[in-house]
Amino acid sequence: MFPDSLRTNLLFSLSFEPAIHYETGLSLNPSDPETLGPSPAKSLFADCGAFQYRVMEVPQFADGTIVTAASAWKRYRGLHLGPTRHWDEILLCSPDHIVLPEHDEEEEERRVEYTLRQAKDFIELSRGDNRVTAVGVLHGNNLNQRKKMLEEYIQMGYEYVALGGMVPRSTKTKEVLNIVAGISSIDDPEIARDSILYRCRDKGLKLHILGLNSPEWWRWWIRLEIDSFDGSKLSTEGAANGWYWLPRDGSAPGREPQERPLNAIQLYTKIKVRDIDPQSWNWSNDSGLMRPIERTGVRNLDTTCNCPACNILSSWPCASSRCWMHKKHDGTTHASDPRMMGSTEHNMGRVGHNAHVLEWIVKEILRLNKLAESNDEIWLRNWKRVRVEE
Repeated sequence: MFPDSLRTNLLFSLSFEPAIHYETGLSLNPSDPETLGPSPAKSLFADCGAFQYRVMEVPQFADGTIVTAASAWKRYRGLHLGPTRHWDEILLCSPDHIVLPEHDEEEEERRVEYTLRQAKDFIELSRGDNRVTAVGVLHGNNLNQRKKMLEEYIQMGYEYVALGGMVPRSTKTKEVLNIVAGISSIDDPEIARDSILYRCRDKGLKLHILGLNSPEWWRWWIRLEIDSFDGSKLSTEGAANGWYWLPRDGSAPGREPQERPLNAIQLYTKIKVRDIDPQSWNWSNDSGLMRPIERTGVRNLDTTCNCPACNILSSWPCASSRCWMHKKHDGTTHASDPRMMGSTEHNMGRVGHNAHVLEWIVKEILRLNKLAESNDEIWLRNWKRVRVEE
């Protein structure tokens, strides 16, 4: 149900079993749900699952195996590098141990030393498969520590690095931008020549940002021309927290676009599904499948959506006997409307819906970014490409 523009790149972690992704990797045709085609996935990014063992003194996988370059490489190879796996690009993270903000200098040094030791072994192992690009992870509560690690990776021969430990700082925009690009002013940003981003560009390395991919971070990463980034915003907001996204695209009442948006937050609206109250809707029974008749929502905001995910979900039955709708109507089958909670179908369907909204948001960010390059209106400076300091 995800748009192909997002499904092109697959994100995996060694903390989770990827078999279900490969088993269901075919592409569903939105106009004919019975039709399957080849998966559009072209690029793979996999990490070692460091977040899952962040509190351990000695990194271990879930089965108790000690995390080393050799054990991580063995798992990567078994899960993702077999003869039936066809990728245009494979990015694999060297094992790292996350440095958390609460760690003292001694613990930070111990974890950094572990990460560098594994990185040295991992890049040698990766050279045995020319499809693979090894990714070294930068850590440290001190920015100078991250810069020192970058120099170590350059010496080892890494061509791709990732900034780790960023999630706890996700709401601290100025701190994150300082770590990435040495930016001191959000209103008038410049890429510092001694920053990690500039050093990567200067040495021909690509840079990945781990864990920050909300629409607002998309705006910044596009402005900074970051090579890649990842995150779980779609699943945490859609499935776990019950947020239903709608684009401010002028297509329906309540979705009027901001005339001069200053950030990505102003490009869309978020509604808590618990505020929509589907229990008050009128429903039709079409060949044994109950569908909502009313398609408007809350606060005079029309929640109608005809994205490919919602079109599929309107005919996709909720299979959970624990869903409140199932209980209310004595087991009558109902559609998996993403504006409801109560089952995996509703919750994960909402992730699919939000993914299509995100695709629209990203296209709008790119449009404004391009417009800002040829227009000097003050409000567009928030969308303009950030240049290197003189």
